[in-house]
Amino acid sequence: MQEIDQKAAIMLVIEHVGEVPAGTRCSAVLFDAERIRREKEFHARLYRNNGIDDPEEVRRMINQNVRDEPYWLVSLKLGDQGMPTSTLLHRVDVRSGKVLDEPEVQ
Repeated sequence: MQEIDQKAAIMLVIEHVGEVPAGTRCSAVLFDAERIRREKEFHARLYRNNGIDDPEEVRRMINQNVRDEPYWLVSLKLGDQGMPTSTLLHRVDVRSGKVLDEPEVQ
């Protein structure tokens, strides 16, 4: 299976979302193994700084919120002239090309 590129990831999200207004700004960042490692470190520091000291609890929370497999983080920035801007974020699996469900907040 061939990995998808940035343009394909953006197009998959646009298809997933449906109608996207003209002028929407789109971008995508690849979360490879190194970036995922840094994201996990960031979350670990964040949880510890917020008083979660149990290493197993920190590990569980990281596993719940940070993927292990590479993905594209796609951003669609919606907004018109003079209107507030909103941003939609979606993750796309690099290998399967599927738009991923976001983790449930507990």
